[in-house]
Amino acid sequence: MTARGRDRLIALTLALATTSALSLTHQQVGYVRDEGIYFVAGRSYAAWLGQLARSPGAAMTADIRDRAFAINHEHPALMKALGGLSGRLLARPTVPVQDAAVNKRDPPVRGWLPRLPEGAAMRLPAQLLAGLAAALLYLAAARRTRSALAGLLAAGWFILLPRVWFHAGLDCFDVPIATLTLAVALAYHRALGDWRWGLALGPLVGLAISIKHNALFLPILLGLHYLACLLLRRLESPPERPRAPWGRALVRLLPLPFVSVAALAPVVFLALWPWLWRDPIARVREYFAFHLHHSWYNIEFLGVNYNRPPMPTSLPAVLTWATIPTTLLALALAGVALLLARDLGPALRRFLSRGSPDSTPDAGDDDAPAPSWSSPLPAARARREGLLIALLGLFPIALISSPNVPVFGGTKHWITALPFLALAAASAWAWLWRALEPTARWRRVAPAAALALVLTPGAWSTAAGHPYNLSQYAPLVGGARGAAELGLARGFWGHAVLGLLPELEAAREQGRSALYLHDIHELARLQYAREGRWPEGLVPAPAGRAELGLLFYERHMLTYETELWRAQGSTAPSGLLELHDVPLTSLYARPR
Repeated sequence: MTARGRDRLIALTLALATTSALSLTHQQVGYVRDEGIYFVAGRSYAAWLGQLARSPGAAMTADIRDRAFAINHEHPALMKALGGLSGRLLARPTVPVQDAAVNKRDPPVRGWLPRLPEGAAMRLPAQLLAGLAAALLYLAAARRTRSALAGLLAAGWFILLPRVWFHAGLDCFDVPIATLTLAVALAYHRALGDWRWGLALGPLVGLAISIKHNALFLPILLGLHYLACLLLRRLESPPERPRAPWGRALVRLLPLPFVSVAALAPVVFLALWPWLWRDPIARVREYFAFHLHHSWYNIEFLGVNYNRPPMPTSLPAVLTWATIPTTLLALALAGVALLLARDLGPALRRFLSRGSPDSTPDAGDDDAPAPSWSSPLPAARARREGLLIALLGLFPIALISSPNVPVFGGTKHWITALPFLALAAASAWAWLWRALEPTARWRRVAPAAALALVLTPGAWSTAAGHPYNLSQYAPLVGGARGAAELGLARGFWGHAVLGLLPELEAAREQGRSALYLHDIHELARLQYAREGRWPEGLVPAPAGRAELGLLFYERHMLTYETELWRAQGSTAPSGLLELHDVPLTSLYARPR
């Protein structure tokens, strides 16, 4: 088997193994707040797509189309529609809930090939994209370094992180947009030297924007990278080398890849979001306004609760340190430094030594084809892949460091940076082994053993934290217990409840029927009910009137805990979910 065939086989294996493991393990992960509305929206979008297949004329009526896509129209439709279609294909039969109006709006379903609980089926498209991320990281790192072990390091660096593993299994947008950001970057790098990838880049950016608004930064970042490449190439050119006329240079300022993005990305974005079709300009403005003026939520950081600007500028850096095993983070930072030194160093040295007799051109570009509009940077070195990796790895963290950017979801807000930090770590890994030059006796054994050792902290943390990896922290921090002592957030979204469902069932059998849900979204509760997992007859109630009460530990929720103590007449919970002795969710029951 050739090296290329081997790499493709390994990548396929990684994709399938990642997707399968996520699908199996995340049936133990409760539904987060956002998933509740995404489930409802996904079923609505899929129902409209079914109607479009059966009766396109009626489905394309503006009122019917808008009714289907009005649900959660502040986010693009692609991932929710895919989740809804996956549910219609694979969901086991669901059951009616207690509310007749809810059943009328969102009737029970049975998939054509019923294999999974409905929520697990609707999570599957996002899990497939997580598998794709692992495969792309392996292929990209193995190609760059000519090392299969470096490819495995990049894939494991990303997917085995506890926070990444948690988010990767959800019917949400965070890991899918990280995957598409990686795919766009890899395609863009190829597009600078191949017109076919230049044509494909526009639709791919459109797909990314159709997943989440993070992708709106991509054209700007890619443009900055391209301008930097042109500038660095000019700085590196020796005085005696003739430079391209400025007329030709101006043409190269808007080459095929960027024309493709400008012309095709909006078309794909519009085509994949039927909500926009009725009034595209007004509804795109509404979409931007929603995200530009997003509400602020609470987050605990180093023992302080923040719910309004200014936010601490150190928050992303500290949480990155606190959630990524130190060895992996050190490799990534070393890789960023090495990549920047390789791509910026020659131009800087040449610029500083202009006119010196020692100033000689760098080799490597002389045999490359001449730049053109469709292939603006045909020489591989001129495309500065290291600079691209560093830019996309650092920008999301720098953006969230702004004190006026809302932070309400922890590390998921800069999750798009992590695939590129993984690639940087793989570069540092390959450089390290080339520098060490192990003897022939140890050349095969030592790197493989070191790889297992380096990936173990992340893999162990993920396994030990499951299914509560939203509350897991890196070993150097002390895991969940050390993070609690530092005053870092334990969790959010109300997902840590599945382990208490048997106790809720037992309490319901004892005659208790009113439950204070606290941070569980009502739509998430209804999803449990649709799947037959919620105790029948147990209904939501305010804390003061509830016979049972849930409490999810967050600093700003302490008021609710004291209210539960008063309402239940006890400060001792009857049930508790914890991670490494750190309480995550408590159940209070009124004594009888």
